[in-house]
Amino acid sequence: MEEEIQAQNEPAYGFGDYLPSAGIVGIIFSLITFAAGLFFGYQQINSEPTGTFFSPFMISSGVICLISALAGLLAVWHFTREVSPELKLGQGAVLGFLTGAVIAILGVVFNELWVMLFDPEYSEKILSSLIANIEEMELPSAQKNEMIDAMAESVVSGQSLLRQLFMGIPITGLINLITALIGVKIFAEKPEEKF
Repeated sequence: MEEEIQAQNEPAYGFGDYLPSAGIVGIIFSLITFAAGLFFGYQQINSEPTGTFFSPFMISSGVICLISALAGLLAVWHFTREVSPELKLGQGAVLGFLTGAVIAILGVVFNELWVMLFDPEYSEKILSSLIANIEEMELPSAQKNEMIDAMAESVVSGQSLLRQLFMGIPITGLINLITALIGVKIFAEKPEEKF
């Protein structure tokens, strides 16, 4: 009997309850990560080939991942301020994954729009810059050719819209799921235990 009463008092949230927090935070972070990606992309395009592995393009993936990881945490913060201060770990995980999915979907849309409307040769420019950087490395020519072929293949295969979504949603979703769990522990109110 007590378990039924306690189950009735626990909040149950639907997709519509999560969507405002996931949407707002997802839009903000997709714009931030898109802008950061463009910044590092054009830094790579305009940089001189140095022959090192640490180019702006290589550094950008880590920086963008760290930036987008904060979205799950902030989505939980927004949810606990705007919807309900109580949130369970599982509910926070759903909120974090949805936020990551919004970031990934909008990031792909923004990238596609940028390439279609503003710079159709963006991907080719980055690839040319990366190849020039590899050619400056002090490696045997066979190894350079392997690296160039692998890079060209990954860039060409990475341009597929479905591949970007297929890789982006789970990776960004899982990263934000983890940070949302941390956010639940920090921001959500703990219900009083009744004995």
